[in-house]
Amino acid sequence: MTESVSRHIAILGGGVIGSSIAYHITLLNRDPNLKVTVIEQTAIASAASGRAGGFLSYDWCDGGPLQDLARKSFKLHAELAKTLNGKKRYDYRVVDTLSVTASMKAVSVKAPPTDWLKSGVITKYKQIGTTKTTAQLHPYKFTQTLIEEAESRGAQVKIARVEGLEFDAYKVSGVRLSTDETISVDTIIIAMGPWSGEALSWLVKKSGRAYQLPDVSGQRAHSIVIRPSVPISAHVCFVSLNLGRKFAEPEIYPRPDGEVYISGECDESPLPPSADQYVPNPTAIKNLKSNINTLSPEILGVAPVIKESCCYMPISDDDKPLIGKVPWLDGVYLATGHSVWGILNSSGTGRVIAEMVLEGQAKFADVRALAPMRPRNINRNSQ
Repeated sequence: MTESVSRHIAILGGGVIGSSIAYHITLLNRDPNLKVTVIEQTAIASAASGRAGGFLSYDWCDGGPLQDLARKSFKLHAELAKTLNGKKRYDYRVVDTLSVTASMKAVSVKAPPTDWLKSGVITKYKQIGTTKTTAQLHPYKFTQTLIEEAESRGAQVKIARVEGLEFDAYKVSGVRLSTDETISVDTIIIAMGPWSGEALSWLVKKSGRAYQLPDVSGQRAHSIVIRPSVPISAHVCFVSLNLGRKFAEPEIYPRPDGEVYISGECDESPLPPSADQYVPNPTAIKNLKSNINTLSPEILGVAPVIKESCCYMPISDDDKPLIGKVPWLDGVYLATGHSVWGILNSSGTGRVIAEMVLEGQAKFADVRALAPMRPRNINRNSQ
């Protein structure tokens, strides 16, 4: 009697992308011998996936290579919320979204669009998203939910740092870990967020005559979480705030659990070795608090700050995510570089990668323009 040979898929990274891939692979899988392992160096959702705003938009990626994936991901999020009881488990809800212009020295003002913004500083506003086109979720709770579901179907989580890869010619065969062990694998998916750039250097070959893999790095963004004493309406606000000598662009995300997440203040800072070494810039945190006090001194400005944080968004050289198989290697896939749209596109990315790995091609969305190989000499300034 012939013994069944098990296939082992290792997902490198336990953020929202890696967790979504694990969820969808275990959902679509029909092979009882398949083994799925998520390898994460710190903890599930410990980096940007646990520190982001969780904003979802149907059509904000229109006109570019992300359009099909983003639109279908938005719809898939709504479906997942029904399947997984997202309203309860990870605070999924639809929202109205506003673009707000404010000034400390406003001459012509409008009544604020919400009762928690200060009168006398709003110069204009407009609705840029409705409950049909924008939504939100709690990204940490969402990522944890995906992992729980994947584990319930047999996936395993291993906490260790990936140190390198093993190849048999151009076929991936192993993952070397910080625990001094090498795990035998048949397939890997690199979903390591801003640390993916290091992983790309482990590949046997990185470029050809006309095409190459772009690098992936991280850009730091800051956030605070506050808990007001009064209910805050479900209006996500993207604010342009004139402070006199400079402008600020805070983003305000009220959450159904009573918290309000405020983000902004991006800067360039070296990527730490791991998420547990993230340290926010004190000036950036101070600026966010000051911005909120200007916009809502009697409600948001006096609310206790329960968290100060930062994260590093994974950004590729050409600002497009890398989604798909590395063409010259057997069993190596990339799912990284999602920038500010990682939470939105996590659902669709997990689905298409699962289809590629299990069925040989992506069916859910057209991601051909996001294939990892890019024309040489491309850079952000040319986009």
